[in-house]
Amino acid sequence: MRPETEMLKLIALTPLLVASFAWPGSVATMDWVAPEPFLWGRDGHKIVCKIAYQEVSSQTRRAIDNLLAEDDDYDSFPESCLWADVIRREPKYGKYPTAHYMNIPRGAAHVSADEHCQSTYCVIEAIEDMSGVLESPRFNQGEKLEALKFLTHFIGDLHQPLHAGYGDDRGGNDTSVSAWGESRNMHSVWDWVLIEHTGIPWQAYAVQLQDEITPIDRQLWARGMPDNWAEESYQIVENAVYDVGEGAVVGDEYYERNISTVEQQLKKAAVRMAMVLDRVLGE
Repeated sequence: MRPETEMLKLIALTPLLVASFAWPGSVATMDWVAPEPFLWGRDGHKIVCKIAYQEVSSQTRRAIDNLLAEDDDYDSFPESCLWADVIRREPKYGKYPTAHYMNIPRGAAHVSADEHCQSTYCVIEAIEDMSGVLESPRFNQGEKLEALKFLTHFIGDLHQPLHAGYGDDRGGNDTSVSAWGESRNMHSVWDWVLIEHTGIPWQAYAVQLQDEITPIDRQLWARGMPDNWAEESYQIVENAVYDVGEGAVVGDEYYERNISTVEQQLKKAAVRMAMVLDRVLGE
């Protein structure tokens, strides 16, 4: 286990993000309020996007900068990757609340949009659609800016395993656990609890993780399509996420078993995001 460092204190807490989930099979749409500001939707997304920004070509980086120059809300690419959560409840974007995830039944032999996104507009479809907007000359700069912010967020989401999790469990939101003595749900554990427990500020964490990526990693991880990435996440759900024993305890042992998986998912998301952005913006 790496030496723990003292967490930086936030002087002014960022308002909690409120997300509206419409999970197929649920009795009603549930308003899910983020319990802390340390979400994959915050630190995790910023780590992924900071690494991806360094991984893309210089031409792609200029294209990103040109689009963000028109953004009145965000001054940096990592911060812009949070936008898709911020606007989740706005009627204008009513198509997209379900685009952050996909629901997969327990014991599924494989994962695909064709099979698992029939009733809900899901994260794989959204990644494909936003990539298409960025590639096409038919869309204006404002539309491409929104597509960029959606695309980068959704690629990050897809690599948080529980965004490709069980529909009957609402991606871990309905599984309660005790995480170092605090009452949490499994989704929050993989969103932010394990990342927070490292004790590393997100900027330093991004630098550390990028330094660990090898040329072979880049070559291997750049293969495949979003269907394949979703299946990787789902296999983590199947094989590791719910292994908490009878007491449903998340502690040091669980952390030691899974933090390397969290880190690898962050790195994979960044490499794959850079690959997609180079393809749709770099030519």
